[in-house]
Amino acid sequence: MNRFPLLRRLLQLMAATTTVLLVLKAVVHGWQYHLTQRLQRSVEDKDHAACVASGEHLADLRSLALAEATQLAHCRRILASDHWVAGERQQALDLLERLVDSPQMTAADQSRFSQWVRQQRDRAVEHYRRGELSTAVALLRELSDRQEPHRDTLIESLRMRWHLNQQLHDQAMQFRDAGRWWEAFDAINRLDHPWWRTHAKPLEDEVVTATQALSGQGVGRDAHNDRVRHNVPLEDLDRHIRLHLTRGADEWHAYLQACRELGGVIVDYGPESVCRR
Repeated sequence: MNRFPLLRRLLQLMAATTTVLLVLKAVVHGWQYHLTQRLQRSVEDKDHAACVASGEHLADLRSLALAEATQLAHCRRILASDHWVAGERQQALDLLERLVDSPQMTAADQSRFSQWVRQQRDRAVEHYRRGELSTAVALLRELSDRQEPHRDTLIESLRMRWHLNQQLHDQAMQFRDAGRWWEAFDAINRLDHPWWRTHAKPLEDEVVTATQALSGQGVGRDAHNDRVRHNVPLEDLDRHIRLHLTRGADEWHAYLQACRELGGVIVDYGPESVCRR
């Protein structure tokens, strides 16, 4: 009979644990060997995708030798260029970013990284200028915080400018529909986005024609408060109106009579009426 059962069980557990650790070590060693061989074959076969995959997996298990790290850096450069040419810009930027963060980074790598980030940002802005806001935002979203630290601020500024122009266009249409031509003219002139300027061109032509017609008829705009003014002298009109009011006429009839006496006619202008000759 075993007088020390607990000791026997402890020794068995230790032996089992040692066996498991040895097996795991053998598996890891075998996987490292497999990845090492795969890295070498992929370099020989110029299979840059396999080279990057095996090299990065191997680096997760152990420190790479200098030759291995150099091979991985070379494959990252080539594969990043392949992705970029194929239009797979996010994959290209992510690969190049990992290369720039490695000891094998060169000045040329850093320069190319900065150039590609700038080109991606410029492409987003170009789509935005063409009226493709969602595409512009998607392109900017592909950039990481490292690649574009002010990405979220830039996206928000593009959205704010877009919606401001959209509101100005809507206001101009509402003013047009109400016959408030000068206010519509001001709203259109505040548009500062190329796509919205082009989109508003038919409306702008209509508003400009209307305001030119009003100006030709002597109906202008007060420079201080944008209210329509009469080409009949206001002092004379006001004096005649007061005279008719003292004679018992109501305000509207006093206004009509005063305008006729001064050789003017009443012209409806949106919600207002003006007296012009």
